Amino acid sequence: MNERIIKMVNEARWMDGQQVRNRLEDITYNPMHSQEEFIMRMMRENGQTEYGLAHNFKYIRTLDDFKHYIPLTSYTDYTDYIERIAAGKRNILTAYLTEHISIWDGFRGLPQSRWGVQASYAYSFCSGFYIAGNHGFLTDGMTLNLVDNSVERLASGVTMGNLLGRLLVKREFENKQVYVVPVDIAESQHEDKILYLQALYALAQKNISLAICDHYDNMVEMLRYIEKHWPWLTETIEHGNNYIQPDTERANAIREIMEGHQIGTLLVPLLWPGLRCMMVYDVDRLNASFELLRTYCGSDVHFVFMGISTPEGTFSTTLNLDDPQTVLIPDSVFYEFKPKETNSYLTLLTIDQLEIGRSYELVVTTLSGLYRYKTGKNITVVGCYHDTPTVMIDKE
Repeated sequence: MNERIIKMVNEARWMDGQQVRNRLEDITYNPMHSQEEFIMRMMRENGQTEYGLAHNFKYIRTLDDFKHYIPLTSYTDYTDYIERIAAGKRNILTAYLTEHISIWDGFRGLPQSRWGVQASYAYSFCSGFYIAGNHGFLTDGMTLNLVDNSVERLASGVTMGNLLGRLLVKREFENKQVYVVPVDIAESQHEDKILYLQALYALAQKNISLAICDHYDNMVEMLRYIEKHWPWLTETIEHGNNYIQPDTERANAIREIMEGHQIGTLLVPLLWPGLRCMMVYDVDRLNASFELLRTYCGSDVHFVFMGISTPEGTFSTTLNLDDPQTVLIPDSVFYEFKPKETNSYLTLLTIDQLEIGRSYELVVTTLSGLYRYKTGKNITVVGCYHDTPTVMIDKE
């Protein structure tokens, strides 16, 4: 491990995050202006696609035109398009190059354009690095990566899998320098083997300053695995194997910690004294197991809740440390909102019409070719950042 290179990469991450935050500062004033610019640009640039020609994008000059010509959609409206996009067809839903297909529920997929992936990287990773860096958590320590990055490359060249995993492997230089768990271990590995390797690599590396989890349960599961299997893992660290080099000093330090450890009590700062921050994405599922994670971490480990990130895209982003409310992103998603208490989609609201304390279903148009797509996700407006609503996702 080269601490100088790790520090250099982390400084570059913070600088990327600073650029994203600067942009966020600008667009969250008068968000409706950013929204109108975004959707009109989408209509112009995608007018010659198959979907754009079928729905008269060339005639759309106002938001009323947009609502008139483009119907509300759901996943089943896209299945035929997605099959052809996966096969390498171009100019179907968007003129932008499709480079990834997000998978969820084990089989359903949604295309991600290059610009959609870039927006997700900016608001799902860089904005978190900005928060971590501003609080001194991006140091010369490595990043513990517990994101599912099992990504398949199709014959067309398009990748398929978890979008967060795709973002994780996007920068090859970072992969080789800063991540504790080699990003290629998920390929062709059984779930139990992945958990073993995550625990092994994590235990073997003391100098960790940041953790990234697409589900915070991943961290809880790994810690429970360590509690159950630490004698075997420690012996492996002492003698080494095909994955790690032998390290007697680290093995002895782990034994000393674990022999006095009570299951379900403080553990993270004992094993990794420099780990002060976790970036987590499942802000809609903060339940009792999250409180267990807090117990494992203690008061010196902080959380960056990264916002609403789904296979459809990234819809909100973090603002503050340890704060689950996140701000909607005006320049990379066009939002419409159905009040939760109504059943009709006839009258949808725009971002400037939301009220604090009320709940709404998200309907989105994205950089990746979803148009007026009913996400089924309900959010509650809890405040404002400048003139843009801050939200929390309703628990399902």
